[in-house]
Amino acid sequence: MSDSFTAESKSSFSLEKLREDELALDKKASLVDTKTDVDYRETFSLIWRCLVLLRFYWRRFAVVLSMEWTITAVGTAVAPWAGKVLVDHVVLGQPLPEDGKGYPAFLLPIIEFLVGLSPFAILTWLALWTVVGVSVRVIWGYVHDLVEARMAHSLLHMVRSRLFEGLRLLPITQLDNQPIGDSVFRAMQDVHALPSIVRMVVQISGWSIVTFATAVFTLLSAYPDSSLIVLFAVGAMPVYILVTAPFARMIRRRAQATVAAGTVFVSTTEEGMDNIQAVQSLGANEIEKERFALASANSFRRERYQMLAQSIVGKLGETSGQFLYWALMLFMLGKVITGDMTPGDYAVVLGYFWSMSFPAGALASLWINLQAPAARARRVFVMLDMEKEKEIGTEMLPAVTEGVAFEKVGFVYPDGRRALTEVSFEANIGEIVALAGPTGAGKTTLAYLIPRYHMVSEGHISIDGRDVNDIAINSLRSQITYVFQETETLPESIANNIRYGKPQATMEEIERVARVVGIHDFISGLPEGYDTHLGTTSSKLSVGQKQRISIARGLIRETPILILDEPTSALDPETESYLISALQEAAKDRLVIVIAHRLSTIRQADSIVFLEEGEVREQGSHEVLMAMESGHYRRFVELQST
Repeated sequence: MSDSFTAESKSSFSLEKLREDELALDKKASLVDTKTDVDYRETFSLIWRCLVLLRFYWRRFAVVLSMEWTITAVGTAVAPWAGKVLVDHVVLGQPLPEDGKGYPAFLLPIIEFLVGLSPFAILTWLALWTVVGVSVRVIWGYVHDLVEARMAHSLLHMVRSRLFEGLRLLPITQLDNQPIGDSVFRAMQDVHALPSIVRMVVQISGWSIVTFATAVFTLLSAYPDSSLIVLFAVGAMPVYILVTAPFARMIRRRAQATVAAGTVFVSTTEEGMDNIQAVQSLGANEIEKERFALASANSFRRERYQMLAQSIVGKLGETSGQFLYWALMLFMLGKVITGDMTPGDYAVVLGYFWSMSFPAGALASLWINLQAPAARARRVFVMLDMEKEKEIGTEMLPAVTEGVAFEKVGFVYPDGRRALTEVSFEANIGEIVALAGPTGAGKTTLAYLIPRYHMVSEGHISIDGRDVNDIAINSLRSQITYVFQETETLPESIANNIRYGKPQATMEEIERVARVVGIHDFISGLPEGYDTHLGTTSSKLSVGQKQRISIARGLIRETPILILDEPTSALDPETESYLISALQEAAKDRLVIVIAHRLSTIRQADSIVFLEEGEVREQGSHEVLMAMESGHYRRFVELQST
């Protein structure tokens, strides 16, 4: 296999091609999140939404800010003067002024204490105070970091929980277009942008303002004529902002491309592991290896583009401040040469210059540094804002005793495809009703309408005379169990897989439904029995065994309505016959709706609803429908028999 990473790097580069590739990445990353480019107004809105989240943790945040501002103010006010004492009164041996001239008022008690001491004694006290100061700063910082980390983790947990809940409540039509890898990436990676934005906007800005204000106040109190130094320190701010602001949108785009490429990489990894059996059975290991390598290389490539763009823009801004820095250096050296400043004064002024220029630079670069996390935050809020299943009903559904009625029901998919037209029939408690017909006839779509996975476009569906649209979703689905055709198992024990829909189920109940679906003997024969842990690919089970566990999971809920989508497609004839008998027993006090293609399953139903091109062609028992010489169902059966 070729080195995909190198091959990607050597491919031709142009800004136009870069943008085309990024748009293609966006589409590949997610089909439900397509508007990825945001303007300045939307960026401000995203930042504000991140800040609003602080209302849930304002006490902890107040503690974090107060600790940051306190240690910053003390350190900024005191640290540079230690340099002046060290240079003037230890290295050069100049005596300390008894009146404390040249020092700020808050340091006068310390200066008075040091007056008359030898340079070595002054150095000793400076060393002792430095050790104490560093120790206090370490302990203070440790406590601060603990509180800040807990606050950030709490915020992340809250957002992740909301994001997961939002994804869970998306309509099935949207879930089908949302890759798992993209959802995982948003929940695991993109959410970190939210506390990052909070930290930059509030904490770093607060630190910058406190540091700058303390430095200015202390400097001017000791050197009233040093206002020019302040101008030198803040002079680079407007230049930095003017130089970098035009590149904000570019940074957002590169950041969006980076996370999109990361999403594609995660999706590729997830798909490769999920389909590992198909890969191995088709001898496609090299193909899958190449696909993984390309996704990984592209992810690294997008990260490099983003880092390059941010580095170039940052260096442009920093360069604008270097001229002012060197101008200040020459100005101050001139003061020292002429005797207007001592070497210690030079150390103090230079220290305060940096104390002012660093926060000024942080404030100046704030906007450009917010662009990348804003692009990630957009992905989180898009999912949080995505339209969930509409809760249009409020009624509670009592225990179902009659059944389901369809009255001229029609359904059209969001893309305009019509799936059902004027479907009318009844399915009653105590019956097994089979939905039959060729592939694409609308059987699964019809079944989805009962628990309101889809909402009808026309007509009405009622349960015990109540329109399903008037029933609250949780109440409706608490009485319906839907066993999907795609059987999925959890990385849990077999017992926990079966009791998933009824966590309080006892082992007796679990074994009972396992016997009903004919899998008890197999499970009991395993070394760990019902405690056997299943992997994500369920390699310990055949397709038929997985299907039976899925059906057992549905039966254990004991809901009045049970919908089974192709429940016998992977079963042998003997097991199928056994299961049909079990369903007939279960149907004595519930409605069982079976979607099936196999004639051996369909013919056992009490009533068959035969669908074709989204319409009900015929309805009745197997015998009644077979008696129609030119019937659609009879032709369907005869085709299976040939």
